[in-house]
Amino acid sequence: MKDIIIGALKALGIQSYLVTEVKKNCKEMFFIRQTLDMTRTEKLDEWNVTVYHDDDTRSRRGAASCMIHQGMDENDVKNTISDAYYAASFAMNPYYELVKGGRENFIKAEGNLAEVSLEDAARRMTKALFAADNRKDSFLNSAELFVEKRNVSIFNSNGVECSYEECSVKGEFVVQCLTPADVEMYQDFSYDELSESGLEKLVADKLAVVVDRAKADKAPAAGKYDVLLSEDSVREVLSFYKWRADANNIYPKYSTYETGMNVQGENVGGEKLNIVLHSAVPYSNDGIRMRDCELIKDGVLKNIHGGLRMAQYLKTEPTGEYNKMVVNNGTLGLEQMKSGKVLHVVSFSDFNMNPMSGHFAGEIRLAYLYDNGKVSLVTGGSINGSLIEAQSSMVFSKERYESSLYSGPYAVLLKEIPVSGE
Repeated sequence: MKDIIIGALKALGIQSYLVTEVKKNCKEMFFIRQTLDMTRTEKLDEWNVTVYHDDDTRSRRGAASCMIHQGMDENDVKNTISDAYYAASFAMNPYYELVKGGRENFIKAEGNLAEVSLEDAARRMTKALFAADNRKDSFLNSAELFVEKRNVSIFNSNGVECSYEECSVKGEFVVQCLTPADVEMYQDFSYDELSESGLEKLVADKLAVVVDRAKADKAPAAGKYDVLLSEDSVREVLSFYKWRADANNIYPKYSTYETGMNVQGENVGGEKLNIVLHSAVPYSNDGIRMRDCELIKDGVLKNIHGGLRMAQYLKTEPTGEYNKMVVNNGTLGLEQMKSGKVLHVVSFSDFNMNPMSGHFAGEIRLAYLYDNGKVSLVTGGSINGSLIEAQSSMVFSKERYESSLYSGPYAVLLKEIPVSGE
């Protein structure tokens, strides 16, 4: 298929292009309770072709992409690419260069997931998924598990030719408690390693949480609280800084971030942020060699990150797109963070972080209200705060949380957050 695509590009006179080939193998498993209901093995080869249409002065460049699938004949490929090239002429932007390079050696994935077969990885993660499902008061209602290995090849008209292997485990499950109320709670997960202990702990925690949710029957009193957020909610809050430092948002002036600024303000009474961006893959979609990017050091923005086009417009070094934040903070033990009067929200109906305004909000499904040693279960109401107002006093837990998208403190404490309730 590669030869067919190259032949079509030449026949159409297209001089600038980027092609990404993906060969995917995936083991998919679907469970009802602990019974395997269905299993499926997926093998898929596909090609994403991006073509670039320049004006006569090479001052403007348009781009459009199309998908090429196995089974398409030469005419189908040529017609599909031709349509994309025509569409690119209607999407002109200031000119930018493609990545330049040469042929690179294939990069094999590292880690325990890459070392085993799909079947063995699925067996081991299935065992971890159900290891904690032995309670009498709650159970796993259903689950889905996907183990995937992908071989990705990238080549462009500027000589770039690179390839790599990528592995992942992801899925979701529903936990349920029948009494004193019938309650279900949904949880997803994703790892780039065989994180058996991590998945087992996640399931165990959610099986306990759904029991407490079934017992909770009242909302917290309305007012301002020190709010403790944990797990994926921490990542969601901190994504504010990743978004603000992205060239895609700085160039159109959605963000005013610039290197050297104190992103938490001048007077920080809590912890100063330390965030590094990490990519799970060695090359970006444009063929840029990915390297860890120090985003924030002691509260100061060190680098702007971004893809090829916007970085060139800003006259900064293109870094590629990052999918993971590594946060090197954490001064307090989790139990210390619960002292005084603290609302620890462990489950939301929905939680959103608005990176443009800095506001975050979520409806409370379950929270633990700690009040000088006493603990009560609450449900209902919502939190609605401003990270811009709270960021100077943030503190983080020593305990850590790991997923494919985040490695960092398990919890963050935000002071004086408005909470609606009774």
